[in-house]
Amino acid sequence: MGWRNRPTYIEKWPKDTDAIMFIDENGDASLKNIKEKISNEKLIDNNERFFTITGCVIKKKDFISIRNDIIALKNKYWEDGKFNYNNKKVKRVCFHSSEIRGRKGPFSDKVIDYDNFINDLTNFMNNLPVTVFSSTIDKEKHCRKYTDPVHPYNLCLDFILERFVKYYLKWHEKGIIILEARGKAEDEFILNHIKKTISLGTYFVDRSYFQKINGVYFNPKWCKKNDEQLSYFGLECSDVLSYPIHKYAKFDKKDKAFQTLENKIYGFPNYHGYGLKFFP
Repeated sequence: MGWRNRPTYIEKWPKDTDAIMFIDENGDASLKNIKEKISNEKLIDNNERFFTITGCVIKKKDFISIRNDIIALKNKYWEDGKFNYNNKKVKRVCFHSSEIRGRKGPFSDKVIDYDNFINDLTNFMNNLPVTVFSSTIDKEKHCRKYTDPVHPYNLCLDFILERFVKYYLKWHEKGIIILEARGKAEDEFILNHIKKTISLGTYFVDRSYFQKINGVYFNPKWCKKNDEQLSYFGLECSDVLSYPIHKYAKFDKKDKAFQTLENKIYGFPNYHGYGLKFFP
């Protein structure tokens, strides 16, 4: 099982798994600058104040259809769904929210009809058969409320895992977690925390629930074994879904992107505290 060993990746859907939760993040989890600005009575900008983690849950029965739809979308705008990144290497186009919003790389107006692409991407996301769990920490409030605040990444992750095992896996036997690989030290930090949560449970959810998680893995955006000619589309979906939620948390406004995904949040329309958690 992935969560019992060092950080590792996974290529195929395990036979004994009913659902996979792909996880992405937005914002900086560090509290250092927040604490310093509070101490020095400086204003804290919204862009550094909030940290969000979003889980995109895909059922086994929907995996192939989602894969086919995202491949068809890529093939429509790029030849064979590939792009020459930095004029150095041709590889599979990877949907990355910041690049899409910034019209960079394969998403440049010089490369594609951007407006039509956004319309097609919106339709793709609108029809995406997934369930979303997301948590956001207001780091300023967190630091002001607690003398020894819990690390935002750990706290967000616990909120997501609690809801995944208690609400979603209640109707499914087993699930795994896939996060985007960042680096050895970062992945080990996250894995160690997840192992602890699975072993001990949390204050609100008993450890018995967490036994439904039978693997935790860390995948890159591109599959290196295939020379980056394939991408892990579940991570792309969580990436594209997470930013609109992060933006909503920061500004309390539902833009078009958020409205497109809103009905996918667990508990919709009454998702606050369930599929969507803001803390404190």
